[in-house]
Amino acid sequence: MLSACTMPGGNQKISKIRLSIQNTLPIPRKNIPIVLTRAQLRNVNPDFSFKAYSVVTGKAPREVMIPAQADDLDYDGEGDQLCFLLNLAEGETKEVSILYDPTVKATLTLDINKQTRAAIFPELNAVAAMESNLIAYLLKSNGAFIAYGKKRVELFSMDAMFQYELDPQRPFSPDLRHHFESNNISLSQQVQIEEIQEPEQQWIVRDLENQETYFIRKSYDSEVSELGQEAQTDGQLNVAQSIGLSLNALLDPETTDMIVLNRSEDLIGCGGIALWHKETEKMVPLPAEGDYVRLLANGSIRSVVQRIVPEWNINGEIRRLTSTSFIYGENPWIEHHIHIDGDLPTDYAIATGIPNLDGGYKADKEQGWIWSWGTDPRGMDTLGIAIIVPAGHNTHNISMSEKADLLPVILTPNTEGRLNYRVFAIWGGGIDGIETETAFAEHLQRTTTALNTPPRIKFLPKEEEK
Repeated sequence: MLSACTMPGGNQKISKIRLSIQNTLPIPRKNIPIVLTRAQLRNVNPDFSFKAYSVVTGKAPREVMIPAQADDLDYDGEGDQLCFLLNLAEGETKEVSILYDPTVKATLTLDINKQTRAAIFPELNAVAAMESNLIAYLLKSNGAFIAYGKKRVELFSMDAMFQYELDPQRPFSPDLRHHFESNNISLSQQVQIEEIQEPEQQWIVRDLENQETYFIRKSYDSEVSELGQEAQTDGQLNVAQSIGLSLNALLDPETTDMIVLNRSEDLIGCGGIALWHKETEKMVPLPAEGDYVRLLANGSIRSVVQRIVPEWNINGEIRRLTSTSFIYGENPWIEHHIHIDGDLPTDYAIATGIPNLDGGYKADKEQGWIWSWGTDPRGMDTLGIAIIVPAGHNTHNISMSEKADLLPVILTPNTEGRLNYRVFAIWGGGIDGIETETAFAEHLQRTTTALNTPPRIKFLPKEEEK
């Protein structure tokens, strides 16, 4: 919307805020949410405004626009957070500029390649529903969260010999284009291999003009040698597509392409919350009446749902509960921020947790995570579910039978009555599926490390006018 240093159709100078964003980790990081507050931006430029803005990387005249959105999370009618997603190689630093025009009065917004959604569907008997392009969650009135995996649409396969063409450093080849077009998939001229999810195994192809994304996954064939030994050989490159945003499909359970990943009758489900009574070690559901819900954001980059229980009666003591859930595009996780106005009674805490899948579970209290691996409720596709609690929260897991359906995590809010945690589910039948327990454990470790080590953000001095 704003490019270089002029508004479309005008010659006036526009304002700019420059910053550097550094990945301090020795691992690449994809689709990192970068969140900047209005207070931070106005501390740099007091006239900063969300009325008309854009976010770009690089330096003029080779700037590249990044989809971004401004959200009003404190519900005062004015945007207070700027959010965008960024890819960073290991140790990489990128320069980002926020261009804006403080003279514009009307708010200009533009959704590019919408990747999230939040909505309220009374027909689903739920508080709200939210999704990214990878996963969906249903928020139940008792505090439970129900996760839904999204089936990938298999398009076609080609010989693995074409793997050498899948190089992000080179343009999309005519041979690859022929395979797509011979399967009735029309591509624009703006097609690129943007990133490698797993080296030598998974790739992402983006058609920028048509706003379509395709996923390529390598499969292996097995053959038996003359000595009777089985070995893997290169098989095929399987091309698939995500079903994308599809919350409405939940309204028709007979035809939906989404698969429920945890039991809907569970009190917590997949990362929901309940009240925990310490003495009896029992969970108490959230009150089903007297609450209200806000859709704080329903944007291309992230969606945010907030549930408020203004008068929560906890054993005769009244507290205010605010539960805010965030979901980001191109990411399989959902993040929960809980705020309790006033201390909990001493014999109570907050309980959350994840399903105990058939493949078992592992926990690491020091790093603050617990995960479970197995198959989906149908017993057909692989499924890994994890919960990560950042350092600083008093947490402990409750001892349980190996046959328990739930792996509970008990959380104590900090002195301000706040706590937060992240939950994600990766389903083998979806686009981002992981096939082995070892690969899932490695993904969890990378996610935990990245969560505990945010990118380093530094505001840069203003450029001298030429």
